[in-house]
Amino acid sequence: MILITGATGLLGGHLTATLLMQGKKVRAMYRNMEKIKNTREIISFYTSEVEKYFSQIEWVEGDVTDVFSIEEAMNGVEEVYHCAGMVSFHESDSKQLHKINGEGTANVVNIALEKKIKKFCHVSSVATLQVQANKTYIDELSVWKTASGNSSYAISKYRGEFEAWRGLSEGMNVVVVNPSLVMGAGCWGQSSGELITRAYKWLPFYTEGVTGYVDVKDVVSCMIRLMDENKFGERYILNAENVSFLEVISQLRKNFNKPPVRLKAGSFIMHSARYADALVSFVSGKKRMVTKDIITSALARNYYDNSKICRELNYVFSPIQNTLDSVCKTYVSSL
Repeated sequence: MILITGATGLLGGHLTATLLMQGKKVRAMYRNMEKIKNTREIISFYTSEVEKYFSQIEWVEGDVTDVFSIEEAMNGVEEVYHCAGMVSFHESDSKQLHKINGEGTANVVNIALEKKIKKFCHVSSVATLQVQANKTYIDELSVWKTASGNSSYAISKYRGEFEAWRGLSEGMNVVVVNPSLVMGAGCWGQSSGELITRAYKWLPFYTEGVTGYVDVKDVVSCMIRLMDENKFGERYILNAENVSFLEVISQLRKNFNKPPVRLKAGSFIMHSARYADALVSFVSGKKRMVTKDIITSALARNYYDNSKICRELNYVFSPIQNTLDSVCKTYVSSL
């Protein structure tokens, strides 16, 4: 039996669908019954026999912050894919980020050790890796550096990764993956799905930031192979290409037959928008849309080296343009 935490999210949903297609027995944790529909939709991208495969999932209600629900979910389990996590660059979410990504992972690791889980895959993030002196690209040897500019999200994911390595030191077979920005069909409006919906509806400007992008199917494929081939005690960057925000937005807008975004937002414009947004938030009581961490992320130019995973698995990632074309087509058909 395989347990997947975060099975109603983008990555967890595609992982669930893929394992089902391979004939594996899957137990999936859910926190919100309403979000189970995300997984059903994702399965529909793989097969026309949606109900046949969806009915094979053993659903269990649980929360990574609830130790007792984790204990119940892991009964009879041999492998765990820990995909559950929170993504946010809002200062107001800091406490929740640390509770879910940090404390939550500690709980999952502790119970996995107690249950003597044979294989454990932890989904971290490239946010925990930072460029080193005299290097252009960020690779698996890049180490965390404590700095005032680190976002709450990055800190919380680093704490979660630390807990996974602790599990390894205490005798559990652990592999850690650090995906870049995961792109895929489903979970529209959430995480990277929000980029898709905004590109379709309205995007006022672009920045010159650069980051890594990867197809969700590639992430899933690599995770399963790493577990099957027992690549434990290692971390792997999962990244297809390093692409500018402008290139990605331009491709998305073109696919949607929308006019290109022409306004470039530098640091001055972004921070001006941040102050204006703070005023609107104060008056309206609505959640802020432009935060310091969002600006830092949007303007950063980070390049990730995927040579380790490509070399060890002889893996070839899908071109990100193909991924964007496919995701846009699926999104339009879902409207």
